[in-house]
Amino acid sequence: MAESTTLPADVFFELVDAVLTSEEVGRQPLDEGGLQRRIVTVESDDRVLQILAGPGSGKTEMLVWRILFELLVLGSSANSLVVTTFTNKAATELEIRLVERCDQLLDQAKQRGVAHTDPHVHDVRVDTLHSLCDGLLREFDDAYMQAGTRLIDEHEALARIAREYRWKLGYNSRTQTPGPANIVCDRPQISALFRPPWENGQWPATDMQRVELLRNAIAQHAETWVPRCSARGRRNGVEFVSPELGVTDALNTVHERWCAYLDEHAAVDFATIQQRFLDRQHTVLPEIRHVFVDEFQDTNPIQFAIHVGWLANEDTRLTAVGDDDQSVYRFRGSDIACFQGLQAHCERRGVPFRLEKLEDNHRSSRAIVGFNESFRQGSILRSVGMDKQLNPAAGAVDGDPVRLLTGDWNRLCEVVAAELAQEQRRNGGELAPDGAVLMFSTSERNTRRQTAPASTMRGALEGAGLRVFNARSKTAAMEGSPVHDLLALISYLIDPVRSRRVPGKSRAVEVYASHREQPQRNHADTVAPQFSSDVHASYQKRFRKAGGSLASPAADRADILAYVDEVRTALAQYDTSRSDGRRLTLSAFVARLLSFPYFRDSGYTPTLFRQALFTALLEANIAPTRMTTRSLDEPMRPTMADGKVEWPKQYWDLLRVLGTMLQNTPLDDEEVEAFSENAISMLTFHQSKGLEFDHVYVAATGRDVMPANALRTALFSGDAVPYTVNNDGQAETNDHRILDLATADRERETYVALTRAKRHLTILCDPSHTRTDISRLNPALDEVFDRVPAHAHPLDPNVLVKSVPTPGAPS
Repeated sequence: MAESTTLPADVFFELVDAVLTSEEVGRQPLDEGGLQRRIVTVESDDRVLQILAGPGSGKTEMLVWRILFELLVLGSSANSLVVTTFTNKAATELEIRLVERCDQLLDQAKQRGVAHTDPHVHDVRVDTLHSLCDGLLREFDDAYMQAGTRLIDEHEALARIAREYRWKLGYNSRTQTPGPANIVCDRPQISALFRPPWENGQWPATDMQRVELLRNAIAQHAETWVPRCSARGRRNGVEFVSPELGVTDALNTVHERWCAYLDEHAAVDFATIQQRFLDRQHTVLPEIRHVFVDEFQDTNPIQFAIHVGWLANEDTRLTAVGDDDQSVYRFRGSDIACFQGLQAHCERRGVPFRLEKLEDNHRSSRAIVGFNESFRQGSILRSVGMDKQLNPAAGAVDGDPVRLLTGDWNRLCEVVAAELAQEQRRNGGELAPDGAVLMFSTSERNTRRQTAPASTMRGALEGAGLRVFNARSKTAAMEGSPVHDLLALISYLIDPVRSRRVPGKSRAVEVYASHREQPQRNHADTVAPQFSSDVHASYQKRFRKAGGSLASPAADRADILAYVDEVRTALAQYDTSRSDGRRLTLSAFVARLLSFPYFRDSGYTPTLFRQALFTALLEANIAPTRMTTRSLDEPMRPTMADGKVEWPKQYWDLLRVLGTMLQNTPLDDEEVEAFSENAISMLTFHQSKGLEFDHVYVAATGRDVMPANALRTALFSGDAVPYTVNNDGQAETNDHRILDLATADRERETYVALTRAKRHLTILCDPSHTRTDISRLNPALDEVFDRVPAHAHPLDPNVLVKSVPTPGAPS
């Protein structure tokens, strides 16, 4: 049979069904002539297809088959297709699924003697939008390539702002004339919009708090105000409340200065890469035939402009997949109005539009699906969301009732651990149950001398013999971590802390060059810098005193400290007239530290990834551009002055910025998913998105409605919304639209958590807990459980259980 260029649609669907029903996949075939085939089929007049896909509805499968339909039936070139996802992990998983399904379909075609051409599926561009923008500009924008522009990550962007915000962005101390960055940082009308709800007292009060605020304000300005207001000359909505601040001009200036700084250093961050691409999108338009957007509900305004910008080419199609009830990233700048407004946008521009809905849940039992739909219908999501109905799939098992456990948090944690340990024993003790504990916050950092709820849960689970994986405990830089200890050793190299007698002091005191008091600086081994911070010294002292003292460190770190002493002495005594170039660089110094058993013997554990995290932070702090790591590769050149070691300014800047960053910015681990296998997951509601587990325990659903994020979206969209700042520095408003949006944001977080469960779903609540999110239930959950009788838990009579029966099942 002669090879054909494309497959007939009926043959394609025959092969798809063969793949789905194969033993390898084990799914149901697509409903012939029904919804699924309608979604997969790319019609000749399809310009925009929006797929409203509920949780567990198989949206990824439909998206993959639609891509393959474009390749194999319509014969489109693989490199003319673009697929954007929200995270790198999602991009990897979707790409793997795409390749697997293509290989399986082609194998079925081969078995049937159906001829086809190679679709080159590996050439389909699948990535996050930031990476796709970077890649497309590299390919089609000569100026971008010639400048050697590189995309910097969030760590590097944060480090650069920390290093430069006083000089490049215009932040002046209070004794000087306020600069544009002062208006952003020092005016509560602005800072309240970005203030974390858990912050008390003055905020921002530290360098890193101001840096975080500036980074977020610049991003919101670039991603919301610029695409929605700039061309129309519309002012930021804050000016309708506080016109005297000149907020729009200040934000424009800060944004322009940041962009100028990035241009100077041939770099772009996540916000500016999108603006750069939108400005140059016309150069790429002829190359792209079909754009597929996953998780479209988490789109921000500039991303929306990019996605609909493809439609300027009449030959380009757009497929957008998502669920407005699962939009949970407004705090990062996303706006649900983008997802909900796609149809209206197309109608205004005469672009053919089609809406399809995937409403059958193939993930969960009937009990869980019915419960989750009851929650959604009983919450504000029913009135503010797009019209849809969550249904159990045909053949779904009834499943166990959804439960509410109430009691003391410590007892609840012990019950959860005991239940999961029982499940492990049922599995033969080999594998941990497929389970997760989902909380609004899984931080294990103690506050106000109180043990963090997540830490209590981890302790109970580990006490029951279960492995625990907390993807975001924000502890990557805490004491004992390589991030902490490597900074301590660099601090010791540059500014060693000594215990010495100082005139005017009755006993020996700690002396070092960056000390706040002059006598201690005068007696240091190192020449004092003109300006620095002594935060780094606290890392050094903790490292050197652990199990020992400054003078007599513990045995496990004595040899590495002695090595640092040797390096400092050798560098200071080096004959600078020599030209052999053999001098130690900072990167080589860190590499040598990592070769010591103290670090090297960590094995394949999160410690290994924290070592890599530190090297990334180090490069982000001192690399002048992303084209070179010159500062890492330049020889370290301290000199001697009056018997003291004198270091160049860049090393003091490193200690100041990196020390302040680690103290004030709790860090996530990188790539620790490698250790999630065979462990109970502890995840935030946001992290759980896209995942599923047999056993799900959901806690901390009762947080207050916090209007700041929704208010910020509206104000940066140019809307005039009245608001005030309360005594705690939080933004408040009585605007019903904003309050509804903020309430819906809270309900969506809970809905995402509830819909992760496949077999067992349990809600946890401690009415006496000091944290209100744990002591209260989400109001819609409270309504569901209100009339359900309670009984004692069999493992602990002090824990009460309420069970909601499966809809339609006998009570």
